[in-house]
Amino acid sequence: MDTLVTRTGVPGGAALRPLLIEGRDLHGADLRGQDFAGVHFRNCELRGARLDWANLGGACLSHARLMTASLTHAHLRGAALKGANLRAARLTYANLMGADMTGANLWQADLSGANLCGATCLWGDISKACFAGALYDEATRLPPGFHPSAEGMVRFDMPRA
Repeated sequence: MDTLVTRTGVPGGAALRPLLIEGRDLHGADLRGQDFAGVHFRNCELRGARLDWANLGGACLSHARLMTASLTHAHLRGAALKGANLRAARLTYANLMGADMTGANLWQADLSGANLCGATCLWGDISKACFAGALYDEATRLPPGFHPSAEGMVRFDMPRA
């Protein structure tokens, strides 16, 4: 099934925003800089998609197929990535604050410089993944036995007023 559902009756003539994208083949699609905030992707093919600088804040990408996708500098704050397949994906400098990556496959993924503050990072396979310079804080949930400093991650706690 190929479905695109959009909001209707948006006051003030605001641009319509898709709420659900279902069954779309976006394999290798150039989606750089696009606004997908709050969109629910269901059964979409996103392998090799270029989502650099895209706004995916609050989007649902649970169980998404994002192998070899590029999400450099993507805004994924509060996104759901539960069980997502991110094998060999590039998430360099991505904003993943508050994202849920429970069970995500990060085999050979590059999260260099990504912001993981407040994120749930109870990943699945992280073999050969790169976390150099990725930020985390006291609210970041990491897997038992995972040593962020040994992976090159940097602790960043906001000063309290």
